[in-house]
Amino acid sequence: MNDLKEKINPLLKEYLNFFNKDSLSHGYLISGENGLGKKDLVRVLSESILCKNSNELFEACGECNASKLMQSGNHPDYHFIEEEVGSKIIKIGQLRGNKKKNDSHEGIVNSMFETPLVSASKVFVINNAHLMNDESQNFILKILEEPPKESFIFLISSNPFLLKKTLLSRLSHLQIKFPDLSSLKEYFSEKRIEIDERDYELLKGEDLVNFSAVKLEDLRESWEDFSKDLVNISSYKEIEKISSKWDDDSVQEKLIWLSKIILESFKKRLDSNFKATFLSSDLNLDRKSLIDLSEIFKNIQNILIDLNSGVKLNNKIQIKSLLSNLN
Repeated sequence: MNDLKEKINPLLKEYLNFFNKDSLSHGYLISGENGLGKKDLVRVLSESILCKNSNELFEACGECNASKLMQSGNHPDYHFIEEEVGSKIIKIGQLRGNKKKNDSHEGIVNSMFETPLVSASKVFVINNAHLMNDESQNFILKILEEPPKESFIFLISSNPFLLKKTLLSRLSHLQIKFPDLSSLKEYFSEKRIEIDERDYELLKGEDLVNFSAVKLEDLRESWEDFSKDLVNISSYKEIEKISSKWDDDSVQEKLIWLSKIILESFKKRLDSNFKATFLSSDLNLDRKSLIDLSEIFKNIQNILIDLNSGVKLNNKIQIKSLLSNLN
């Protein structure tokens, strides 16, 4: 029997006891920062559930037809669903099975209530589950109210607060916390990567499984570039220039960094001994009232929620407004 734990990010191994072979729930939510390896964990768990010869979780024989099909990515009883390319919403059609002809993965309804084809069970994984619209969430909720026997649904999310409370109440929730600085330093030491306190904050949301020293240098450079932009928001012309520059795929990352700066400014006001990681005196946020900072922070969070919900925004206008308020 093969131990599948080696395929899981070492940072997540402390969470494996959450799952019990004799009392598996029909519905799970695995939440935590992006980049921790949640998807790999669920896939490995699914392989052990579907293996014909395994009696333990996170183990598989590697020889049965089910194991080989999982390894090749063609197991008919394993269904992986996420947002379509170019979309930020998981629509009801994907869950019902109205997929494109060339897509080998059908939706949930078309297969959940049918007899498994190879294994004794069926597994359905919905990645980025927070991107499900209301109709999709209600659809999953209805299934979980009367789930078919030997069927398991795993929702993976970095933003579980976007899921309906009624849906959350039907799920066993494993919340994976971002590792502390000491654990992360030990983890990266094996990759011969050295990190400091600022790196630690920057790493949240990054792909830790495939992270490299080169990626760390790129991240540091992005932060330095971002910091220079903030210092230069002294005129409308500069704000226009920066808002155009930020209007790209990394806008979410920049907004998260900006929210961290605002939070640190709050903490610094309340505690003079607070040691800031992101906040720079060059930004001169002391001239802003706590009410102003609170409003800016609220606006950032609303934009992030909209971005994670798949709402189409005019990023440049939103960014320009935020930067103008900081000026």
